[in-house]
Amino acid sequence: MDKYFVGMRVEVVGHEEGFWNSYFGAIVLRVERTKLRVRYEELIDENEEYIEEDVAMKHVRPYPPESREVNYRMNVGDDVDVYDREGWWRGEVVFVFDGELMVYFHYMAGDDTEDYGTFPLDRIRIHQEVKEVAKGFAWSHVKATG
Repeated sequence: MDKYFVGMRVEVVGHEEGFWNSYFGAIVLRVERTKLRVRYEELIDENEEYIEEDVAMKHVRPYPPESREVNYRMNVGDDVDVYDREGWWRGEVVFVFDGELMVYFHYMAGDDTEDYGTFPLDRIRIHQEVKEVAKGFAWSHVKATG
């Protein structure tokens, strides 16, 4: 089974400064040995056309499945992704309100800058990590400990 195929929905994992711990939805247009040609689902250029680019496979993952834990109550310390600025940004829940969460974002990668935001639950998903297995991919949720 090929890992990736034309038409597959994937996420491009942010790997440049200012985009660490971000994920942008895309569709695979072409598969090569070590890279994929993708068209982003939300990112557009100055001509209002969807951006296409070649991306190394190591910076791509399948689009995560919908969480089966729809009734999961998010808690302080949970690892989440927040939909903002045309992509998903990984962060940690720091405060729980009624219907909203305050999230600390990790994309500063070593910078002492603190970046927080408050978001409604419909823009938040539980963060999931993926690993390659013999018959495709296996997903696991990242949740608070204790």
